[in-house]
Amino acid sequence: MTTRSARARVLGLSLLLLPVCVALAQTGTTLEDAAGDQAPLRDLLALIEQETELATRSGMNADYVPGMATILAGDDLLVRGVRNVGEALTLVPGISDGMEMSGERQILSRGVGFGYASGNLKILLDGVSMNSTLYATANPILNIPIEQVERIEVIRGPGASVHGEYAFAGVVDVITRKAQRGLHVQAMDGSGERGGGGLWYWRDPARDLSLSVNALGLDGHAGVEVAEDALYGIDRPELSNAPGKSNESHRYRGLFADLAWGDFFAAVKLLEDDYGDAFGINHFLPPEDDRLASRQGYESLRLGGDIQLSERLRTRLRLEALRHHRDRDDLYVAPAGYFLENEPVFMSQDYRETRYLAAADLHWRPHPRHKVLVGFEARHVEVDEASWDWPEAFGIDFPWLDEDLSRRVLSLVVQDQVRLGARLNVTAALRVDDYSDVGTHVSPRLAAVWPLNDEHILKLQYARAFRPPTFYELTYPAQGVEQVRAGEITTYEFGYILKQSHWEGRLILFQSDLSESIVFGYDDDGYLNSADARLRGIELEYKQRLLPTLKLDANLSYVDSLDVGLDRPLPGGTDLLANLALLWQPIHAWTAALQLRYVGERARQPADTRAPVDAYTLADVTLSYAPSEQGLFAHFGVKNLTDADIRFPEQPTGIGGVDLIYRDDYPRPGRHWWLSVGYAF
Repeated sequence: MTTRSARARVLGLSLLLLPVCVALAQTGTTLEDAAGDQAPLRDLLALIEQETELATRSGMNADYVPGMATILAGDDLLVRGVRNVGEALTLVPGISDGMEMSGERQILSRGVGFGYASGNLKILLDGVSMNSTLYATANPILNIPIEQVERIEVIRGPGASVHGEYAFAGVVDVITRKAQRGLHVQAMDGSGERGGGGLWYWRDPARDLSLSVNALGLDGHAGVEVAEDALYGIDRPELSNAPGKSNESHRYRGLFADLAWGDFFAAVKLLEDDYGDAFGINHFLPPEDDRLASRQGYESLRLGGDIQLSERLRTRLRLEALRHHRDRDDLYVAPAGYFLENEPVFMSQDYRETRYLAAADLHWRPHPRHKVLVGFEARHVEVDEASWDWPEAFGIDFPWLDEDLSRRVLSLVVQDQVRLGARLNVTAALRVDDYSDVGTHVSPRLAAVWPLNDEHILKLQYARAFRPPTFYELTYPAQGVEQVRAGEITTYEFGYILKQSHWEGRLILFQSDLSESIVFGYDDDGYLNSADARLRGIELEYKQRLLPTLKLDANLSYVDSLDVGLDRPLPGGTDLLANLALLWQPIHAWTAALQLRYVGERARQPADTRAPVDAYTLADVTLSYAPSEQGLFAHFGVKNLTDADIRFPEQPTGIGGVDLIYRDDYPRPGRHWWLSVGYAF
């Protein structure tokens, strides 16, 4: 089947699906009545109201916040067969995934985010920003297993008016499980993954004191078959480790502890995420020795409290300290005979940064229809260590980064929410961030939410966000670039929500204008500000309870991206994404799920003349057993049921002006099974 015909089929099926679902929705009451005295549905089959603080820092129904918010429940994700946070994000309209050659995950939102060592999403863990100042990424958060996750809140598009830096293409907050007790073990065939963890909760109602501990550890030794690496493309196959397997070994350790005493709280997060060097930093396949070549981790402490100053005025105070390390130990650079005659080249790096934050939010409600937020933040980040180690024969003795690098940021947020008339809600927000090293940036937002009645909701939003250069981008500008400047994005959105008793639909139209985006210029071997780009798209979401025991959840997103300077699509992304899930609960304890995902062709870098990376359809099936909130539970699933050929676009790389490519991109695992079994008490 050609790509065009495949795309037409997906669109056709999606369009056919809507009237069928509407017809079934209209008969939903009859179906439920026919079920007689059947036990109430579990939440994962129900259409439920959800609240979020992510969009405005105040608890609101997700349907009424500015822009479109998506909330993914951890229990629902487990039933669908989702195994970690990065995989869960691909269920959100407009979000796709990828990877770098060294094994790090990539998340693209509405086509934005492809590139080497540059993050464009604000990623939070229980409200604490985890984006490193080195690369703006937060790879360990994307690898958190769903067994540790209560829910994931996502905002597509700019969120800098509330969250500041790196809230460029979206904001993600991963909320960990608390107030639960249980143990579990888990395993996965394709990755050789084995491990387990536990949840513990204690509460003293008399003193309003509680403590939650959430711990999990995983180990795996995995890889995918690789026939040829870049050495074949430059006629040096005798030096290659291919054919062989990519080094995708990994080790995960996560410990999250939360203490609450009345209105005061404290949280400690310890996270260690280690992984192999995958396809090789220079596209030279690493040796099959299961090395954990990259290590990333966080140690964070958060203290704070909510204080009621008066009937209409309250404040939240926060103090945060975070240490982030990113180390590489014997990262494979090149085989013996390429640089050094008798030995392969390995490189090691050590990086440490420390960040401190003091923040205060004032919430004032002068009138029942009027809410005002004024927030202050002071943040300081500094590099504690930045070193690298090369073979002595290389003679590299200059520093990797300046260990004296630091950054101070002072921020002010003002947000005004007012209800005009009976229903129209208007939100105006402005954030100012003053940097010690890259200037001052202003992020405005103006939004309106108009519930016409209980069934129809209209939304309009204008928002602008910025993306400051990271320490790495400032250190390695492209040739001829004096200093990399902050990128900006301006987005206009129109949204519509239609809610019925058994089904609901969401529509969003958007246009985003990007200016001076920060990209890695492979021809110039460094970072630069690219030409302007434009994104236009549509996102559709649909949920329906087809039967009392059957639920459908689907979304479809289309984006037309254009690099204005080159008159071509942005690299790495696709124009068409679709998800469809069917959840069936024939009896109370058992749930079966089918999850389908379609990813269209993905564009390559401008200098790459090869055809786009092929589209694919991924099918996962899962069977879950959970008779009650306490007792035995189990989830068994098969990933990539049809053994589809799935490949991620490669990240361009080269040495000395020679392009080094994987002709077949980065293949992903075929069909494999997974199992998670535990006991809740």
